[in-house]
Amino acid sequence: MSQSPLVSVCMTSYNHARFLPAALDSILAQTFRDFELVAVDDGSKDGSLEILQSYASRHPRVVRVFTHPEHRNLGISATLNLATQNARGVYWCSHASDDVSYPARLERQTGFLEAHPEVGWIYGVADFIDKEGAALDGEFGADLSHAADLAEELILENQIAGQAAMVRMKFMRQVGPFDPALVYGDWELWVRLAAQSPAAFLPGSVAGYRYHEDNTSRYSPRRDLQEQSLENYRRCLDVIDSLRSKSHAGAQNLGSPRKRAMLGLSRAAYLLLLKDQQSACRAVAEAFGADPSLRRDLKRLAHCLEHFNSLRLPIMVVRELGYPPRWMGSAEFLSALLRIGTHRLARST
Repeated sequence: MSQSPLVSVCMTSYNHARFLPAALDSILAQTFRDFELVAVDDGSKDGSLEILQSYASRHPRVVRVFTHPEHRNLGISATLNLATQNARGVYWCSHASDDVSYPARLERQTGFLEAHPEVGWIYGVADFIDKEGAALDGEFGADLSHAADLAEELILENQIAGQAAMVRMKFMRQVGPFDPALVYGDWELWVRLAAQSPAAFLPGSVAGYRYHEDNTSRYSPRRDLQEQSLENYRRCLDVIDSLRSKSHAGAQNLGSPRKRAMLGLSRAAYLLLLKDQQSACRAVAEAFGADPSLRRDLKRLAHCLEHFNSLRLPIMVVRELGYPPRWMGSAEFLSALLRIGTHRLARST
């Protein structure tokens, strides 16, 4: 490995001692060798730090280990920031302490970026695996190359698998750190990256996303379903509000009328899920105020409404569209309303 590695793998670690060796071994077994592994333990109490330190002692030229001052627990976003601050590579990628990377991950990702200098970052998909490492149905992530604007599409939902992304370090530095106040800081960062630099989809899974009872992400329930859902909705709303504040400041190409409108609609959807109908009404009005042309873009509105799959949001949108009801002449818009209604009716029976 060169003194300044081509790739920095930034691993966050928190109380995953039982999964940590598999995660570390999956990186050390990469077919691509010009990398460093920068691991930060976020105040683990289960011996994770000792596992990391043992790997660093055996692989001192590859593995570097850090902790927060006084070994405090500061959350995943602050932990990723510390890892990134200490990264030296040309390319950046992240790795959770409970996931695994497939052997050719770094080789495939760096090969693509080296061959496509016009691309700022790439993303892909990760297979779901269980706590024993066995394959589960489905995958995390999606090919969004069809989207007219990736940032706008990501505002609606995080569809980027962090385990399957790699970013040119210069863009990581430009876009700024993860927001330490957010649990879903990766989602917020992907939106900012998408607004800042061109991205490309890399087909084929490159990692395994481990699904287990201690997941911190919104893709696995840790407590009562209703309680967990409300917590997740609040975390999602925090992301939207963070992006919204940046959009009002005109930061990082987030201040366009359409992006502000997408943020307004997304905010309304989460407010409705949190039973705050009055604030949701104001958010819908704000969306159309930010981009009046949205009233004529019924195709985009249909996509947004069907994405959120809420009954109340279409009612609010229809009220904002006003009279005469041009939306009644849009087969796509009407079809979206019908599919939403049918789906919600099926769930209620």
